[in-house]
Amino acid sequence: MLGRGFLLGVAVGCVLGVYIAPHLGLSTAGTGHFSESNLPRLDIRRAVPENATWPTDDQAKVQLFGLSKWDISKHGNGSKVIVNRCIRIADPEIACELSAHLKWIEVETRIEAVFQRKDGDWKMIAAK
Repeated sequence: MLGRGFLLGVAVGCVLGVYIAPHLGLSTAGTGHFSESNLPRLDIRRAVPENATWPTDDQAKVQLFGLSKWDISKHGNGSKVIVNRCIRIADPEIACELSAHLKWIEVETRIEAVFQRKDGDWKMIAAK
């Protein structure tokens, strides 16, 4: 069974939790407001690029086959890759979620890929 010390500890912890919890959201002296902090700001509008700046479905397909070393002339005609959404992770790089229906796989596959913009074109540098 549970000892008295354990039960007393749980009771004290609950009382302290109820007392301290409302004060956790308050700012402490000297820290100021969050908007005045030195934390870097993330401009979410800049992090989500416009659809026009994403790799096209065809570019993603060619890059996926190239990165994976699959023969696009043999399996490319029956395969389809769709770029669902992307988010900017660095200035020339974006991470994208892809849907792939590959000729030799019966079900649709989700792929996460990182593209790097180079000379006006997108190059896939990693995929999972």
